Amino acid sequence: MKKKIIIGVVIVALIGTIGGIQITSKNKKQSIVVKTSKVVMGDVKMYLSTTGTIKSKTEKDYTVSSTAKILNVNVSVGDRTKKGATLLTYDTSDFKNQVASAQIGYNNALSQKQDAVNKDNDATNTIANTADTQANAATINTAEASVLSDEKIKQLDYAVATAKITLDSAKTKLSQNSYITSNIDGVVTAVNVVNGQTGSQETAIIVQDISSLKAVVKVGKYDAAKVAIGQESTILSNSKVYKAKVSKIYPTATVNTSAAGGDTTLTVELDVLEVAPMLKVNFDSDVDILLNQALNVLKVPAEAILTNKDGSTYLFVSENGKAVQKTVKLGIQSDADVQVISGVKASDIVILNPGATITNGLMVKEAEAVGGK
Repeated sequence: MKKKIIIGVVIVALIGTIGGIQITSKNKKQSIVVKTSKVVMGDVKMYLSTTGTIKSKTEKDYTVSSTAKILNVNVSVGDRTKKGATLLTYDTSDFKNQVASAQIGYNNALSQKQDAVNKDNDATNTIANTADTQANAATINTAEASVLSDEKIKQLDYAVATAKITLDSAKTKLSQNSYITSNIDGVVTAVNVVNGQTGSQETAIIVQDISSLKAVVKVGKYDAAKVAIGQESTILSNSKVYKAKVSKIYPTATVNTSAAGGDTTLTVELDVLEVAPMLKVNFDSDVDILLNQALNVLKVPAEAILTNKDGSTYLFVSENGKAVQKTVKLGIQSDADVQVISGVKASDIVILNPGATITNGLMVKEAEAVGGK
């Protein structure tokens, strides 16, 4: 009997304890644990992050004659060359023969004209100095036959002019088919011809100034409206960051098509502002273009911001253990932070990623704060 009584007392005690716990729980207001961050003063920078292809700012492509045979290619890929240096030479024997032949033709035309002019002068003098008598009739007739008519003078002049054109053309061909020289200081990055070759369907030699680089990026319609000449930028390659700036925006967009579909992009060029040995021509690199910035302003993490259906924005501030909804006016936004123009003040504690569970007046408990709380 004693055992039963003891067991009964224990059961009653347990029931009482459980009942007490339930009553206490009902009387307590539960709190939701939230992550928070302080409203602080700082900089907000909005970037366009994309990929760019590294190119030389100065590139010269050289094509070879379709008729002249290459005598000697003087450079190979990787060679450094100076402005005016000879890249290749042609076999000029045929062109020199053409110049020599044209020179002979031109000299003959000049000689023929000069002979005719001399005869004309002699005939004119003979006529002027010979009495017009029956005895001198034959002499005068012969002299008159040597006098140049206007038409004959035109023919002689035309022959000389034509021969001169032929000679000049031959000299031009010889000049154009003697050699190719570099127009810039740079590095030879492509050689697509060999000794003895005649003609080429592709660029024969490419020289680039690889010490002066740019990045070429393609931006979409919405981002293109935000990009402007002079915007500060950075280029990342092998963990090294190089300064750059937007230097050129193409006037028209380009339609790009592929098997998967097509898109329309605008080409933007960025000058690299410092020596960048890790940047290699034709390699892709990560590019960040600074589209806008606000310096020394109130800012909060972007994850704290919520948006109403009407487009207005708000957030929740943790005040005295409660979530308090605040309507805020925003400025510049980056991937991480947002400028707050009005609605909160420095050192306010904002709730991060509030979601639908957080409502105005809800009891909250701050977890380990983010951002220096």
